[in-house]
Amino acid sequence: MIQRIQSVYLFVAAALTCCLFGLPFAGIGKGFLTFSVTACHLSPKVPGMNSTTMLPLAIATLCVAVLCLINIFLFGSRTRQMKIVKLNIVLQVVMLLGMVAYCIGLQRGMGMGASIHPRFAFAIPVVNVILLILAYKGIKADDDLVKSADRLR
Repeated sequence: MIQRIQSVYLFVAAALTCCLFGLPFAGIGKGFLTFSVTACHLSPKVPGMNSTTMLPLAIATLCVAVLCLINIFLFGSRTRQMKIVKLNIVLQVVMLLGMVAYCIGLQRGMGMGASIHPRFAFAIPVVNVILLILAYKGIKADDDLVKSADRLR
């Protein structure tokens, strides 16, 4: 059902993931020039980079958010919910590694003297992993409760 605590965890994880499209997760600076990096773009534009450079990270972010929202409404199939939560945890870790890889790649692309300044949004995937683990535990507890009730019949 939608009022279960794991549904709240999944909804908060989806909302936080959607925040990555607007909040910069890192700033990369060289001298007085600083670039803000979000899940789907850089601002200001980096010379030599086209708009599709951030596309894999944007797709991964969108997939994570959509999977969280879909998972809320799969309350009838707890085993499928648990599998999707596990997949979502893996995608969150991949997304975090992708964010790190993009920052390092941009830093190297800017040359010597460029530095990475992580922002608050960089911690969102870590918070989401914690929320997804809590959701998994809640789904597992519901599944165990239903199985124990079936044994009593």
